[in-house]
Amino acid sequence: MLNNNKIELAMAKYPKAKRIAVENFTSFGQGTWDIGAQFNLQMDAEMYNWNGQTVAAIKMVMGGN
Repeated sequence: MLNNNKIELAMAKYPKAKRIAVENFTSFGQGTWDIGAQFNLQMDAEMYNWNGQTVAAIKMVMGGN
């Protein structure tokens, strides 16, 4: 799976990222990095107190970096 490879690369680059958050956010139909995905990421990061590496890893997997 291509997404799994991207997740592994992101986790290697951002070792303090929360793996479950990265896997869940990037697997629930969030196939494109658009304004909706950006808003959802911002809201989820605030709601769940995700650290900066988690947000960066999600962006990397989704192509937002």
